[in-house]
Amino acid sequence: MSNRYITLSDGAVAYVTEDGDMVDQIARRYYGEHKDKAELLYSANRGLADQDIHLPAGLVIRLPAVTQEETPTSFKRLWD
Repeated sequence: MSNRYITLSDGAVAYVTEDGDMVDQIARRYYGEHKDKAELLYSANRGLADQDIHLPAGLVIRLPAVTQEETPTSFKRLWD
């Protein structure tokens, strides 16, 4: 992890933005994908959705842990 990641006082991991970062970009870098993870970041960070698509520098974004139940290992097509 880069030096943009910090540990908060409660033990949670957070990311400190650089000018121009985007939520889906942060989710992809941290979780390895951004599908449904951007929404996870929005729900864990009050007011994040009110920001511009390109985030300002210095914004601290909490990165919640993802449990196995939240990460499906297989997908089923509707027509299967």
